Amino acid sequence: MNHSEETSSLDKKMGFALLRLLLGVNMLGRSIVRLPELQSFAGGMADGFSDTFLPHTFVFIYAHVIVFTESAIGVMLILGWKTRWALAVMGLLLASLAFGVILQQNFGTAANIMIYGIAVCLLLFHTRYDHFGVDRGFSLKDK
Repeated sequence: MNHSEETSSLDKKMGFALLRLLLGVNMLGRSIVRLPELQSFAGGMADGFSDTFLPHTFVFIYAHVIVFTESAIGVMLILGWKTRWALAVMGLLLASLAFGVILQQNFGTAANIMIYGIAVCLLLFHTRYDHFGVDRGFSLKDK
């Protein structure tokens, strides 16, 4: 591999790592600010779905699941541990959140969720560049 190809490959690896880190910090940060007020968050979320067909109890419980799932995804992405699975779970979580906000007719938030979904898909399409993480031993070398 010549110098230009090596630089290009390193740039792709660094870009992957930065986007993975940004998504991880975002997910972990969302959960960290919600944890101290988890009951209030869950109750508010459940109340926000009162005009939909989703049962209050289901939404209340699912709000708890969201917070703990965001924590796990965030830590996994920050560390680069089981990145592919963390991204897949994040994609499924985003799909469920999109479904919920569409039920609320909150299409602006649905559009924001789509942006996160695009970032998740970009990372999934390019996991071969995931080299700065636990799974790869923080190595630049292909394994």
